[in-house]
Amino acid sequence: MTFLDTMAAISRRVTRRRVLVMTDQGASSLSNIVVAILVARSFDAPEPFGAFSLAMIAYQLSLGVVRSVVGEALLSLYSTESASVRRGQVADLVGATLSTSLLGSAVLWALSIPLGGLSGAALAGLAVVLPLVLLQDTWRFVFVIDRPGATLALDLVWLGAVVVALGFAPHAAGVTWYVVVWGLTGGLGAILGFVLNGGPYAGLHPWRWLVQHRSVTSRFLGETFTARALFQLQMSGLGAIAGLDALGAVRAAQLFYGPLNTLNAGVYLAVVPEGAVVRDQPQRLRRKLIVVCLGLATVGAAWMLVGLVFPTSWGRALFGTTWQAADDLMFPMGLVTIFAALMLGGLLGLRSLADAKRSLRARLKATPWLAVCPLAGAALSGALGFTIGAAMGTAIAAAIWWSTFESALEDADGTASLGLTQPQRAL
Repeated sequence: MTFLDTMAAISRRVTRRRVLVMTDQGASSLSNIVVAILVARSFDAPEPFGAFSLAMIAYQLSLGVVRSVVGEALLSLYSTESASVRRGQVADLVGATLSTSLLGSAVLWALSIPLGGLSGAALAGLAVVLPLVLLQDTWRFVFVIDRPGATLALDLVWLGAVVVALGFAPHAAGVTWYVVVWGLTGGLGAILGFVLNGGPYAGLHPWRWLVQHRSVTSRFLGETFTARALFQLQMSGLGAIAGLDALGAVRAAQLFYGPLNTLNAGVYLAVVPEGAVVRDQPQRLRRKLIVVCLGLATVGAAWMLVGLVFPTSWGRALFGTTWQAADDLMFPMGLVTIFAALMLGGLLGLRSLADAKRSLRARLKATPWLAVCPLAGAALSGALGFTIGAAMGTAIAAAIWWSTFESALEDADGTASLGLTQPQRAL
């Protein structure tokens, strides 16, 4: 085989992997949308669906914790290692996921008792199935580097099973039934993960992964909590400053741009392992991420144009009367999306370099701008001011992330010359 044949074969494998990863992310996001629609249509009153939504928020928070300490750490530290090395980490990854999720279940159960009512019932149901759905997500990260087709299979099994199961919902089914069935069907994906991986699990340990990688996982966890806290501050601050009408308009605009979040999530899973492979070639890594950023920014600009010409009747059909106010936000929210794509490049770069210290530093530096600029804008001009301020804050944050990434690239050659593996460098 000639050199050109070899490069062509590698290119085909990379392209196939990217397609599978993006398809999987689409299936995962579609599952969330389908479940929300089916559950919402099953209740005659809004309160049960509100309780179900509360359980989903708690699930997303738990998912962020486990991903930061298990999945993201795996991609960042071990993408350059051999498949056998990654396979040797599986027992510890599973153990860490189970121990963390069981702790989360205990917290949810404790919260459900004083909360009571529909909300308490929803959280109690989530406590029962939380280890299953979080383990299913960990398997996605385990397979995404070497076997992306298996990752897609996990999500397709969950999507198919939950659609079928919810179709057999009893007439008097309550919110707990829906939460538990949603989680049990996710458990089918978790079981499939065990089958596809095939072991070994003899050395399964509940906290060894967390202890051995604590310097990285603690920083990733700090980033997760910072990002979650920022979002809550933005939304609650907007509502307090400009009122619920402004909050509704911004949320509708954010939902319109929601498909781009799915795209970004898929790009993360696809690009971090590829970036890690070339982490010792700074120029090549930089070029790769510039291409990724420009591609995402172009897609964001195209979606913004769609928003600017989106028929008012269609917007009202999707978002009701809220669309009239959201329609005015399409341009500044599009700018937010474009700058967020640029900001993502810096994050992907630091994840590829497994530089958790600089990544947390960039997050902490960028957060004040992302908080103050939108809220200052809201105080000056309501929802429109909020989105304009968000665009300004995101642009500044993008500059912070990229400057931090560039400083990390300067050290990349030096750490490589020490002959250390990336996990050793990070620890």
